[in-house]
Amino acid sequence: MNVYSTKKEIIYHELKKEIQEGKYEFGEKLVISRLAKRFGTSEIPVREAINQLNSDNLIEFTPHVGAVVSTLSSKDIQEIFEVRIELEGLASRLAAENINEEIINKLRSIITASEDCLEKNDFEEIEKLNMKFHLTIYEASDNLLLIGMIRDLWNNTKRYPSLFSNNRGHAMHSIKEHKFIVEALEMKDPVLVENAMMKHKANAAKEVLRITQQDYYNNLDIVN
Repeated sequence: MNVYSTKKEIIYHELKKEIQEGKYEFGEKLVISRLAKRFGTSEIPVREAINQLNSDNLIEFTPHVGAVVSTLSSKDIQEIFEVRIELEGLASRLAAENINEEIINKLRSIITASEDCLEKNDFEEIEKLNMKFHLTIYEASDNLLLIGMIRDLWNNTKRYPSLFSNNRGHAMHSIKEHKFIVEALEMKDPVLVENAMMKHKANAAKEVLRITQQDYYNNLDIVN
C-alpha cells in the first residue's frame, strides 16, 4: 500500500528507490518529459522530485545536460564503509549475546547454499544469500534502530558494481570468512564476533574500491 499522498512524493520515492538499487548508471540523464509521461503527470511534480533528489545528493545538475544520476567517488565509498564497519560490528556483537541454535543452523544452511551456488557459478544467488546471511545476524541484535541504519547504508551500496558478479575469488574468501563468523557466534564471544565482522567488512571495502577503480580506468581505455 502506497503511503505517499502527493504526485511529487510518489515520484520522489520511486526514483530514489531505483537509484539506490542501481537501476540507473552513474551520469545517466533523467529526462523530465519522459518521467512525466511515465508517471502520468505534468512536469512540475517531476521537477520538484528531482530537486529533492538533488538535496539528497542522488542526482546533480550538469551544464548543458540537466539532471544526471550522481556518481559515488572513492571517498564516498570509503566514508560509507567506515560507518558500515562500525555499525555492522556493533550489531554482530549484540547478536552474539542473543544467539541460539536455531539462528546458527540457519546461518550454516545459508553457507551451504552459497557453496552450492559457487559450484554452479551462480554469483547472483550468492549475492542474495550474502545479504540474507548478514541480515540474519543483525536482526539477532534486537536493535531496530541499528538494523534500520544498516539497511539504509546497504541501499547506497547497491549503486556500485556487485562484489560477487563473476568474482569467484572474492566469493570463496567471503564464504570462508562467514564460516569463521559463525564459529565465533557459536562460542558466544561478542568481542571475537565483532572483530571478525569488522575485518570481513573492511575486506569488502577494499574489494569494492578495487572494482570501482578498475571500472574507471577501463572506461578511460574505451574513451581513448
